[in-house]
Amino acid sequence: MALSTIVNTVGMGMFLSTGTIFLIRSAGLSPTATGLGLTVGSLAGFGAGVLIGDQADRRGSREVVIASMLLEAVASVGLLLVHRLWPLLIVAALAAVGRAGTVSARGAMIGALAEEGKGAQLRTYLRAVTNVGLAIGTLGAAVVLAIDTRPAYVTMILIDTVTFLIAAGILARLPHIPPTRPVKQDDSEEKAPRWVALRDLRYLGLTAASSVASLQYFVLIQALPVWIVLHTAAPRWMAPIVLFFEAAIVAAAQIPATKSIDGPRSAARLLALSGPLFVVAWILMAVAAGPAAWVAVALLLAGVIIHSLAEVWQAAGTFELSFALAKPEAQGQYQGVIGLGHGFSEAVAPIVVIAMCVDWGKPGWIVLALVVAVAGFVCAVMERVGSRPQTLATTEAVPNE
Repeated sequence: MALSTIVNTVGMGMFLSTGTIFLIRSAGLSPTATGLGLTVGSLAGFGAGVLIGDQADRRGSREVVIASMLLEAVASVGLLLVHRLWPLLIVAALAAVGRAGTVSARGAMIGALAEEGKGAQLRTYLRAVTNVGLAIGTLGAAVVLAIDTRPAYVTMILIDTVTFLIAAGILARLPHIPPTRPVKQDDSEEKAPRWVALRDLRYLGLTAASSVASLQYFVLIQALPVWIVLHTAAPRWMAPIVLFFEAAIVAAAQIPATKSIDGPRSAARLLALSGPLFVVAWILMAVAAGPAAWVAVALLLAGVIIHSLAEVWQAAGTFELSFALAKPEAQGQYQGVIGLGHGFSEAVAPIVVIAMCVDWGKPGWIVLALVVAVAGFVCAVMERVGSRPQTLATTEAVPNE
């Protein structure tokens, strides 16, 4: 799973850094059409993760993950045919469905494969690997942007497509993972509600709060580079450098910074603590507008370091709660539900973070930081709401980025 993850995220890192620019400079779409196509396409895949995650529970997660990755590969290579809005809508929708399916079914696979007592460690390790792959992909993207030709962008798209195929092929080496909720059930099981995750109010509360808290990912990707270029005296090359710097810090800190997580209670504690760190980090980034270049660079780097630690805590805490608060026999369905919230966050993030951080300016950074901090605290509160479930360490013993 680690090998598959790093291969997949190298391609992802390249595309995240250059995909929008490819559509504008190489495919010939306007910025408005590009934004509209990506947003509407993403919303077209909204909810697919729940349906596909349920299939992972009922038919086996390995095969569903592989099928979802193959769909992502088709969508990736399909970008080469995009020169108008309508083809982009179709390709973006296919990519959104594939991505949602990969995330939810992969969550079910992690739940099934994690050794007893080591579920949190496995997810944390895979997230560290994810950031290594993203960092490598970012460096490749820098090369593509420096060349800035159609052949360079086409090569990037083809590399991204191949990484999906290789990652799926690597996962095919795993043995079949038995379904946790087989299609054929006895009479008593058939009477039980099928969509258990959608009836779990506590989990829906966690999903809603985590979708707001996850806006922090897009602040660094979408708002900070624009803020650096338009509002600070820092050199423009700092924009990609801070993203690489953040990915490297998260990759190095993910495992040691989350060793204290041994169940949902400790995960909730780190989630609550991550909020104040985001506030401090984003205040530093906000006040980087105004001072001399060297002061701005120092403030930005300090803010990114603190943000990275907060991100590590928030991500690890959310991962643990998303599994620990779910019913073990329906992990795919539950991961689809929490992915639904993250998908909504991803769809609205460009509007929210640009409006708050770039258009509103320094007050917007602080207000958004407070909103994210409160959302993280609500996620932590969800751990105490209702009856205490078994921890992931005990529920995952049955036959994780």
